[in-house]
Amino acid sequence: MIIFLYFLLFWCGLSFKYSFIIFPLIGVFLSFIIFKKYKWKIGLIGIALFSIGLGVSYIHFDNRSTTYEGIVIESRDNYFLFLSKGEKLYVYNRENTYEMGDYLSIKGKKEKNDFTTIESQFDFNDYLSKKGVDYGIEAYQIETKWACPIRLHAKRKEFLSHFDTDTRQVVGSLLFSDYDNSETISSIKTLHLARLVNMSGIYLYAFIGVFEFFFSFLLKRKWARLAANGLLIPYYIFTLPRLTVMRVFVLQILRWINKYPLKDTFTNLDIIGITGFFFLLIDYHFAYQDSFIIGFSLPWLSALIDQSMHKSKKGWRKKLVQAVFMYLFLIPFELKYYNGINPLLLPLQYFYTPIFIIFAISALLCFYKIPIYPVTKFLLEPLKFLSSFMSKLVVEIYVPPLNQWMIFFYVVTLLAIFYYRALWFIPIYTTLSLALTVILVIYCLPITNLITESVSFIDVGQGDSCLIQKGTTSILIDTGGSIYRDIAQETLIPYFKKHRIYDLDLVITTHADYDHSGALDSLKENFYVKDVVTEATRFPITIGGITLNNYNTHIDEYSEENDKSLVIGFNLMHKDYLIMGDAPIEVEKNIIKEFPNLQCDILKLGHHGSKTSSCDQFIKFTSPEMAIISCGKKNKYGHPNSEVLSVLKRNNVPYRRTDEEGTIRFSNYIFM
Repeated sequence: MIIFLYFLLFWCGLSFKYSFIIFPLIGVFLSFIIFKKYKWKIGLIGIALFSIGLGVSYIHFDNRSTTYEGIVIESRDNYFLFLSKGEKLYVYNRENTYEMGDYLSIKGKKEKNDFTTIESQFDFNDYLSKKGVDYGIEAYQIETKWACPIRLHAKRKEFLSHFDTDTRQVVGSLLFSDYDNSETISSIKTLHLARLVNMSGIYLYAFIGVFEFFFSFLLKRKWARLAANGLLIPYYIFTLPRLTVMRVFVLQILRWINKYPLKDTFTNLDIIGITGFFFLLIDYHFAYQDSFIIGFSLPWLSALIDQSMHKSKKGWRKKLVQAVFMYLFLIPFELKYYNGINPLLLPLQYFYTPIFIIFAISALLCFYKIPIYPVTKFLLEPLKFLSSFMSKLVVEIYVPPLNQWMIFFYVVTLLAIFYYRALWFIPIYTTLSLALTVILVIYCLPITNLITESVSFIDVGQGDSCLIQKGTTSILIDTGGSIYRDIAQETLIPYFKKHRIYDLDLVITTHADYDHSGALDSLKENFYVKDVVTEATRFPITIGGITLNNYNTHIDEYSEENDKSLVIGFNLMHKDYLIMGDAPIEVEKNIIKEFPNLQCDILKLGHHGSKTSSCDQFIKFTSPEMAIISCGKKNKYGHPNSEVLSVLKRNNVPYRRTDEEGTIRFSNYIFM
């Protein structure tokens, strides 16, 4: 149990910087006070914790030479991770053929990782950082000193080639984490079940259980279980270094050792704790990865419930309690991944998970050269039907993610509720449950929307999008657009969910350029939009107490698309905003002539900071308190232009950029 307590202390601080130092020290201190009879364990674990501390503080080598030698530790389709002199490095390789275990010599320049990330989308910088990879090599030359004889990439591609496109995408995602945006995978994501099934490794436990059953007819149970676990070894090798598979494999082997050679010396909770520390000793960065947290927490929570409730409840009641507590535990992750809660997730998974497990087992049998590829393809059909059908039944409550302190409070309170329930301290259990329920309900309700107003310049990459909120009124000016990704589904809608917006009263597109209106069709298809305005004749528009005016009154006289751009002005939070679209200098000069009393506090520069807009005369005329530049990071157009930045500097106008800050938001309470 002492090992479990150490692991719990470590886990409680996973979201906090330096938790790997603070919480183990607290654990050692408490152990000496409370658990004196376990001194030998304290000594062993103290050494382990000290080793982790040393691992944390290792020095990254700042190699000034351009040659790096080391081994490939992870390989993907267009990059690999490289270990050189104790430092993990990212190396981009467009058509990557290098495999884990290859020993390479790389000539290149080391730079800090700085990948483009826009609002609500996958943050590759954060992903690599949690793996301990903060720098990359811009490789000029790569020489293979020694090639690993096992070429896993080629073998995986050969295996997946036996399936049709749709089946291959789902099987690749499940077995090898080769994620794709197929229709079936999108349906699974809609149900909020994809990450749960993959990270929990539940299909692996089922696979082991099936073969243990068949082996038991030929072998004693002891050896049948070992043989079934041994079947994972080829799959374990082919998926290295996938944490889910490694965790299940090591955990099952340690359970076998504990049950038979050690005669149940340790409890199941201890085994989970030992396995967790084993991984942290290998690489403490595992502690920051969600697959580690979810993968260890779910079996730990299940074991804890099973151990503490074996007398009070049995059968379906115990399983129901386990399912409810696991669902409650996963809420912070739901909010992080999906910006919302799906109340139907609990009953849905009872229908969906068994079918998914059967499909996964058939895919694994194919992996082990049992030629049932048509069966796997057939099993995908009910999976697709069920995913599509159930996704239409989803009722989602939009909720922003919890910050680290809220997560800590939530988890500690949840554990306290379970603890006092197990001890049958009903008054404390009831009070804590009621308090947590009230707090959750208040947090989920869009109360803040009713009393706040805001303007958000959403980071859509190289494009424009501005969200205006006042109470329950929501207006979007421009949608952004990209040929590489669906800005509506991947950026705008997740941002709306974070701010509890269920519909848009009005969408305005300033002009027809794709980077301003390209996401409109997808937005209308996937989100409730009440009205769309593209014509200048519709202005002025008053909605929800907000009046929007168009200041480009000569649109019909122009032939160029940018010249036809609407210039939208409005007042909110006692500030005058002016959204320039892509209006060029000629339009700016016309505005100066026609609207000599125009006021502007916040100016969204025209054309992403291009020198075709934002002339010195216009900046002096508007004299804004702040300028906003919406542009993509490292964009090929060189936006914002240095001349425009010089104009702003000469006129003492501070500016903020979405390519540097991400989404820029101004907000205030309505009554202030």
